[in-house]
Amino acid sequence: MKKLLLMILPAFICAGSLFAQTSTVSGVWERGKTKAVKMFKIVEGGNLSEVATSALGEDGSFRMTFTPEQEGYFVLGTSSSVFQNRYTFYMKPGDPLNVRILPESYELIGKENTAENKEMARWHDFIFPLEDKAVYFMGKHSTYVDFFPLLEEKLDKLGSYKVKKTKNKVFDTTFADFRKYDLLFNAVQFIYTVRTAHPQKEDFIDYYRQIDIPAIARTAGILNYPNGLRLFVNAYMLKSMVSDSSSAGEKRKNPVSAMLKEDIGMISNDTIKGEIALMFSGMSKTQVGLEQYKKEYGSFLITDSQKERWQRIEDNFRESMEKKEIINLTFPNAEGNDISLSDFRGKVVYIDIWATWCGPCKKEMPAMKALEAEYKDNKDIVFMGISVDASKNIQKWKDFVIKEQLPGVQLFAGDMAGPALSKPYKITGIPRFMLVGKDGSLLYMDAPRPSSSEIRAVLNDALKK
Repeated sequence: MKKLLLMILPAFICAGSLFAQTSTVSGVWERGKTKAVKMFKIVEGGNLSEVATSALGEDGSFRMTFTPEQEGYFVLGTSSSVFQNRYTFYMKPGDPLNVRILPESYELIGKENTAENKEMARWHDFIFPLEDKAVYFMGKHSTYVDFFPLLEEKLDKLGSYKVKKTKNKVFDTTFADFRKYDLLFNAVQFIYTVRTAHPQKEDFIDYYRQIDIPAIARTAGILNYPNGLRLFVNAYMLKSMVSDSSSAGEKRKNPVSAMLKEDIGMISNDTIKGEIALMFSGMSKTQVGLEQYKKEYGSFLITDSQKERWQRIEDNFRESMEKKEIINLTFPNAEGNDISLSDFRGKVVYIDIWATWCGPCKKEMPAMKALEAEYKDNKDIVFMGISVDASKNIQKWKDFVIKEQLPGVQLFAGDMAGPALSKPYKITGIPRFMLVGKDGSLLYMDAPRPSSSEIRAVLNDALKK
């Protein structure tokens, strides 16, 4: 019997210790309509990954449990992709969190909340006036005219802001950085949101000109802040914009080249460099473009995680290329004759979906004309334009084609654009470019634009097949 008790006892101790590591998050949601509240952990690049979720009760109550793999910052909210309706807390394995989400802010409730989260709440109370204007901007009618003085007021008060030390040295150290990044986020977020008036370069206060990108990029600390990489890139671009640099416009066109190739001394942390390389890989819409991108920036991927994520990107491209579907579209030309994609079987067809009222479409037209001129002697490629103007505006389309001397095959989708183009090919905005292979298969549903650096390599690759 004694031997049996000795065997059972460790099992209870083990189970008890595991149970103690589980954190419970509970509270009441008193803000708007939402069906569920979620807890997110911060992963690579500052991205958010869901670890727990709770449906709301009729009274707005919620409760969920999860086991933090390690202590650190976690986010409570409704979505990982938007900044509204979410708040950051600090959790250790086993820590409880009891919180009430108010119509405009939040408050800790009960007596079980940790010293770390009490400090997080105190800081949030301090920063809230900035957050209210920077994040919850809809209907607030706030512009830089009232935000900049408020920001300067908070900066002045930072010197007298008293931080209460907890018994957690890890938190006390990282919390200093968190406050710095949180202030930066609100200052930057305000500029990147819709306003009725936007500041000119001379209107910015010194805080923006003094953003120390090299200091931020000496460590990977900012990646531990929610959406930290996105914040870093936005801060970098904003600093370029408010500085006296004449190259700010070029940096906006190709930020990855600016950060990793041109401003070499600005970013010293290799992990941040690798995350930037991964972040902007999405600029490559084709496998050919991705291969070019890898040659340029693949050497910046240094961690095992970065290499694994890059491999997943390559695998996804490969899988999408293997899932080819034969497509056919039929629309009338200016003479009223129906022209079908199948009429050009054996040729590569580069399709421009546009409209006469679309400014960005018109902006691509010079590049499209130049591209077509380069391939005018190649009988294996066809350049096609499909207008999605309303059927009642067909004459306007005809006049535009003649006036602009649009080359290639010009077709008119009219009111059939929705069911025949937008819905099946998930077109939510124009211009949209598509590439069809010689066998009639859709190579790229969202092909690079004529003005992109990769389009020629993509067309040449398609012509070889």
